[in-house]
Amino acid sequence: MIRHFVPASLEEALRIINKNNCYIMSGGTDLMVQKHVSTGLLPNFDRSVLYVMGLKELDYIKNESDGSVSIGATTRFVDIEKSELVPEIYKKVIREIASPNIRNMATMTGNIANASPAGDSIVPLVLNDAYVVLSSLNGERKVPVKDFVLGVRKTDRKNEEIITKIVLLPQNLKYFYRKVGSRKAESITKVSFLGAYRIENNIIKDFRVAFGSVSIKVVRNLEVENKYKNIKASELNIDEVIKDYSPLVTPITDQRSNKEYRHKVAMNLLRKFLEEIKGGQNE
Repeated sequence: MIRHFVPASLEEALRIINKNNCYIMSGGTDLMVQKHVSTGLLPNFDRSVLYVMGLKELDYIKNESDGSVSIGATTRFVDIEKSELVPEIYKKVIREIASPNIRNMATMTGNIANASPAGDSIVPLVLNDAYVVLSSLNGERKVPVKDFVLGVRKTDRKNEEIITKIVLLPQNLKYFYRKVGSRKAESITKVSFLGAYRIENNIIKDFRVAFGSVSIKVVRNLEVENKYKNIKASELNIDEVIKDYSPLVTPITDQRSNKEYRHKVAMNLLRKFLEEIKGGQNE
């Protein structure tokens, strides 16, 4: 029997999820679309639903003593975008997600849990080493976002767990972000690119690259990144970097675009990012 649970507290929610295999719904902007059947018909849920949007104890943004920023699981995109505590790169990405009405309901946690290759907010989370905290009656565990998303609609969440917060780690980086879609607004991503770097006295001290919508999960490769750290920015070999990343970008052809186009765009964005690094060698 399909049941609908509306807990009054996180503790109650954890007791419910411990006994029932449920979908967890916050804003519902992804889940309701997935379960949509036809106009005029109710969504087709094949198991019970736990509604957590009303849990005020999960709706917050706060600084932590170690300099990180915690975002509660039910905090909406619109509130993250407005917060002075959230780094600007996340706000930049959020502004290009869907429409204002969607951002007024959707959550970053939902974007992660949905585990879509086109999940825009997952890209900066992976690039910046953010992690999620999962809670159950047995306690908490921390999982980096890059390890939490396993593939298309697949995550490392156990049935008895609820994502209770996202933790953003402090960074000292310059960013280059581009999203490519069919139009300027309300567009599902064809390709997204986020690069980050820090240069000191012409030496690349930090170098990071992440691609979205070009594989089953966000593409980031630490081995390639480390190869280009601690070298002179002026000596960065752009063609060599592109050669390293080219085989890692493996998009598919779907109704929005073809794989050849996606790959070419991804490499073009990477080239623009690398040109910016070379241009900032005197920072």
